[in-house]
Amino acid sequence: MKSILRILLATITIAAAARVSFNLNIADQIVPITGQTLAVLVSAMLLPRWEALIAIVSYLALGAFGQPVFADGEYGMDKLTGSGAGYLWGFLLATFSVSTTRGYKDSRSLLSIMHGNVLGTAIILFVGFAVLAFHIGTQSAFSLGVTPYWTGAVAKILLGTLVVFGIRKSVK
Repeated sequence: MKSILRILLATITIAAAARVSFNLNIADQIVPITGQTLAVLVSAMLLPRWEALIAIVSYLALGAFGQPVFADGEYGMDKLTGSGAGYLWGFLLATFSVSTTRGYKDSRSLLSIMHGNVLGTAIILFVGFAVLAFHIGTQSAFSLGVTPYWTGAVAKILLGTLVVFGIRKSVK
């Protein structure tokens, strides 16, 4: 029962975090920043691997089948197949990688937690970039799909590190 509740809570948290968004103006370009990457990586660091993966699959399924859980209330199968789909699929690969390499039990040190967040963020951006590059070419994909997001990525890495560290410290 605890496992089901953790999966449900993680799925709801990711969906809610996708609604938390703001725009940064970086080099005269508006860059939307959402909380879903933060929630995905925090879940990957805190939950056992299979619980974290089930939460991500549940989140993706909810969005694919019509629930407005993706960033900006988006939904639909086209979000998992279009040019921006790599970022969503990157959540799954990042969750697997982070929860496997860091393990939910050993993610107590600040450095270990930060490493997991950096790894997960890099995977999400790389998978997003790769799919986007398939649609628009590598140079455009890098300048539109990676470069503008680094400021927000660094902020989410730091915030995620502190959140996981705080939770791990309080739940010994």
